[in-house]
Amino acid sequence: MKNIVVLFSVIFIFTACSSTKEMSSSKAENRKLKKLVQQEVVKQAVEARRYIIKVDRLYSVRGGYIDLMPRSNFVIVNGEIASISLGYVGRSFSRPISGINFNARTSSYKLENNETKGVYKIQMSVKYGSDKFDVYLTIGNEGHCNITINNAYIQTVNYSGDLEPIPNSVEIQGVRRERM
Repeated sequence: MKNIVVLFSVIFIFTACSSTKEMSSSKAENRKLKKLVQQEVVKQAVEARRYIIKVDRLYSVRGGYIDLMPRSNFVIVNGEIASISLGYVGRSFSRPISGINFNARTSSYKLENNETKGVYKIQMSVKYGSDKFDVYLTIGNEGHCNITINNAYIQTVNYSGDLEPIPNSVEIQGVRRERM
């Protein structure tokens, strides 16, 4: 919460100072400031393990891609719980499938922050019943993501999308509760 207050204070100071400068420099400053705010929001979401990745593209093994509906295709990481709902096109080695859908606990979660490249790399393993999925996320500072999913029964599949943080307030049965 303190980080958010400091962040908004910095935004207010930059906005107040930029009003005396020329319009073109203030627009550039505003863009730069928005970029910094977006990077901070992404950083906090990734480090807190509370984010949604709205997936908009599936990459085919043959080199093409398929546009997806982000409302129906997503990866949610909320603490130790991973919820994945993704379309699938590729070979399956046991039975035909058209999607990857499950809610499960992560059995391992490794976060690596490469500040020089502005990239977060996350490796997590998720066990759902007897199936184990290895999920690899590459998240840019501004929230664009690449996702790779491995499983013994399907062909490796790649996706891309955009990260959105899960808000700190949660509404449960009509009662709004703040998360601390």
